[in-house]
Amino acid sequence: MPFLRAVGLVEPEKPNRLTTAGTAYYDATFIRPDAAAANAVLRAALLSLPPVIAVAQLLDGVAGRNRDSVESVLRSQGFGHGLKDRDLGFFLALLNRAGIISYNKTTGAVTVLVHPAREEQPPPSVFISPSTPFGNRVWLRRILEEATGQLMWLDKHFTSAAFEALWEAVDGNRTSRVRILSLYIDELHAGKKVRRDFVNLQTEFAARGVKLEWRVIASTLVRDTHDRWVIGDATARNVPNVNAIMSGQNSELNESSQHAVLAGVFDAYWTDARPIEDVWAGA
Repeated sequence: MPFLRAVGLVEPEKPNRLTTAGTAYYDATFIRPDAAAANAVLRAALLSLPPVIAVAQLLDGVAGRNRDSVESVLRSQGFGHGLKDRDLGFFLALLNRAGIISYNKTTGAVTVLVHPAREEQPPPSVFISPSTPFGNRVWLRRILEEATGQLMWLDKHFTSAAFEALWEAVDGNRTSRVRILSLYIDELHAGKKVRRDFVNLQTEFAARGVKLEWRVIASTLVRDTHDRWVIGDATARNVPNVNAIMSGQNSELNESSQHAVLAGVFDAYWTDARPIEDVWAGA
């Protein structure tokens, strides 16, 4: 039952009631039956699970992968607790049945058949890994593109290394304002190059019709907040800090269901912060 709830086939608070997806799967399995339709529902349900997304994302397009490769992905991304050989076999067989992977039980060979990076929207969980340094930067750009309208980015240790991703992602047809909120850290923010790059990006964004602002806040005012967020008008994600993404530390960029709360907290912090230009000017 916990598994059926996790994949969205059973109502979370009503274990005896199927969801719309659950009803579709039941009908295609036991009433019509239609194996292709049932597997399509199962595929969509499984692709909402972080362990499945991790395997699909990190092994997509990688040749010569096998059962051990899948186990390595699961353990490296924190899904290995209590994982037994039998559990792994069931997991692989289920993904094979749903058409997410091709799995040969005899040889252990695994090929990913779905392609998260080619979908129009990023998956609910995006995984950053040391083995995908280029992909990590692409995923950051896509997450920034997802935040349309007003883009708000809270990262206490924000660095100018993110300016390139912002330059690539921000389109004046979709985004009108970008607000960055961080601490002020001398070793990260005091250099002339950081100032020059910020002013240049601000100028280019203005030409696109986008207002770019960067404010800094005292650490005492954000002591209770440990997460980093990228928030748009209708989206919110918990993200690692810029350095973790750029250096490829194992981490995730996850959708948050608390959009309104996070946007409200960001706005409250914003009013207590001051423009970084004032700090640079010694004001």
